[in-house]
Amino acid sequence: MLDVLSNFVMQHRLKERLKAVKVQSKAIDKKFKSLLVICSDEEPFDEKLFLKFAKQFRITPSKVTLLVLSKKELVKNKMTTKRAYFFSRKSIGFFGKMPDFISELFQKDFDLQVNYFNDRSVFKELVSASCQSKLRVGFSKSNHQINDLILDIDPKQHKLFLKETKVYLNALLN
Repeated sequence: MLDVLSNFVMQHRLKERLKAVKVQSKAIDKKFKSLLVICSDEEPFDEKLFLKFAKQFRITPSKVTLLVLSKKELVKNKMTTKRAYFFSRKSIGFFGKMPDFISELFQKDFDLQVNYFNDRSVFKELVSASCQSKLRVGFSKSNHQINDLILDIDPKQHKLFLKETKVYLNALLN
């Protein structure tokens, strides 16, 4: 019962955040300088993939932030990315209040955000919509309101992901 009420509150907060996403500046320079990748522990992800992705856009590894989401409490994995955050659904208060450590992430501005999940989840969508990003890339089965560029591919197809994002994002930059 509490989960149902909590989801209702999160859904309301998501609607508010989606309005804010619509009015965020989409002004992109000729180059991406920072990258935020939001992924889920439910789908296999490879940190090296995200570093390759950053490299093809000349984003330095120190400007790559990884946010790993989970339904349950996470144990921090060994990651080479210095800026890795681990965040669980259980960390959000009943009224949708985010903990302090994640709130400071929401204050940062990113040039590019990759929502590396391919499903609809109020938790993932709320976290994604709470981030300040100029351009958001996501997949076709996720909420289209949180993404500017939507890829109709399977996230497990890593080579295709790198190829398609390079084509479309370079077209936006030029």
